[in-house]
Amino acid sequence: MDSWNVLIADDEIIIREGIRDAINWSELQLTVVAEAEDGEEALELALEHQVDILLADLNMPIMNGLTLIKQLRTALPHCKVIIITGHDEFVYAQEAIRLSVVDYIIKPVDADQLYEVLKKVCIELTEGQNRKREETFTAKQLEKNITLLREQFCSNWVMGALTNEEVAEQLSFLQLPDTLPSFIGVIRCLNRLHLVGQFR
Repeated sequence: MDSWNVLIADDEIIIREGIRDAINWSELQLTVVAEAEDGEEALELALEHQVDILLADLNMPIMNGLTLIKQLRTALPHCKVIIITGHDEFVYAQEAIRLSVVDYIIKPVDADQLYEVLKKVCIELTEGQNRKREETFTAKQLEKNITLLREQFCSNWVMGALTNEEVAEQLSFLQLPDTLPSFIGVIRCLNRLHLVGQFR
């Protein structure tokens, strides 16, 4: 990932400019791809740019920040949300926690605080991306070697080298049926066991 996409949503242009100018975005490998002055526009731009981070005010026209976040949770579940608002009431903070926002920053924005929050978010995004790559690699390796793995499993099973729990676990992992076959046969060929079964 060369850069993470950021959207700033606030109905006050001076706030948007202040946030944009307060952070060294390139240092964090972030790019501000768009700005929005209301929640509806923010949702459209977030989807258009597939943003990774949303900085949003709560009190915006047309669609408020909480409604925006709720819709974004469905449309872009990976997006990290940071609330920047003048509302410090408990009820807003409680709803923000329920919506799994990263942080809740009260205006006026402290640049150092925002920088540290963004830095933490970047680390989380990078770790998530690395996990996804590892899962993709593991899935490809499994697909590539699944025939050999199944043969080894069947050999161990026939030899009685596996417990019932291990059998159940490996059947699921190797995408094999967990029901008993109507018949079963064992063929030895080139010093390798092959298991043949017919399932209903």
